Amino acid sequence: MQTKTLKRALRKETRTLKDYSDLQKSLQQAINKRKWTELNKEIDALRLLADKIEALEEDRIQAYQMLKGSLQAREREGFTEIVARLPAEDRDELIGLYRHLKAAVIRVKASAGLLNYYVQSMSEALRQILEELFPHRKGKMYSRTGKPKEAGDESLMLYGNA
Repeated sequence: MQTKTLKRALRKETRTLKDYSDLQKSLQQAINKRKWTELNKEIDALRLLADKIEALEEDRIQAYQMLKGSLQAREREGFTEIVARLPAEDRDELIGLYRHLKAAVIRVKASAGLLNYYVQSMSEALRQILEELFPHRKGKMYSRTGKPKEAGDESLMLYGNA
């Protein structure tokens, strides 16, 4: 029974992580196309999925702990050591599901890293452009008392479809 619960938890978490990774790609596309309304929806959806992943992670840990307890495993034994005690069919399936989960986590991390790199490079490029266009706004400005202050009073709005 504990193996079925753990298998189910691994499948659910893997599926949800895949959905999260796909949503991250949609978020990047919304940024690329400058669809800000869509971007907000994607961010909200990512937050909801992140909460769901957290709950699924807790379920998976609980299922694993129950399996570990039923096998009377020592605290220091790892996943593969514990699963090795199971019948071949369960062991092979659990190891496969665990590999899929690890791959899904790697995909999410890679997708997040790409998104982060893209956003940072775009904001850096924009910052450099603005410094060239408005050199008087370059760097940090300070008041006579030595406190940081805004560089100028005029507002700046950017429009365009780059």
